[in-house]
Amino acid sequence: SKHTRNVLMWMLSTKMLPPVGVLVPIYLIFRDLDLLDSRFGLTIVLMLINLPIIIWMLYTYFKEIPGEILEAARMDGATLRAEILYVLTPMAIPGMASTVLLNIILAWNEAFWTINLTASNAAPLTQFITSYSSPEGLFYAKLSAASVMAIAPILIMGWFSQKQLVRGLTFGAVK
Repeated sequence: SKHTRNVLMWMLSTKMLPPVGVLVPIYLIFRDLDLLDSRFGLTIVLMLINLPIIIWMLYTYFKEIPGEILEAARMDGATLRAEILYVLTPMAIPGMASTVLLNIILAWNEAFWTINLTASNAAPLTQFITSYSSPEGLFYAKLSAASVMAIAPILIMGWFSQKQLVRGLTFGAVK
């Protein structure tokens, strides 16, 4: 419906907001809640900044599932729970897999929030890599090794889930 489309567009537009514009309020909230330099706090902020894309992608995947399949399940006596568990979920696995992988990549590459909200206790690899830049110059060997270590897990996950990723990302494409 038009209302659903407007809500989805609004959610997606929140992703277009520059992070610098909300850094100070989020920093103050995290300071007051004692979430600065904590893995829990970093998990919350990374989840919230990627939530619009996750919702948009999952909505698209679930919308593309033909309604006739759900009607057939209802005709066979399936409950709402059975429809979700045995019909919708298996059909949306490629979409969910690509959404999870994209979310991991977006969170993995996030440097702005990690640099501004963490110090040492919850510092991820992206912040660790920035430590190889100093006023004396760049430590190229360490920087290169750390970059390869940062890329390797995502590359391996992408390689193993390539079939699901391609299938999921092209699921809503025009045929």
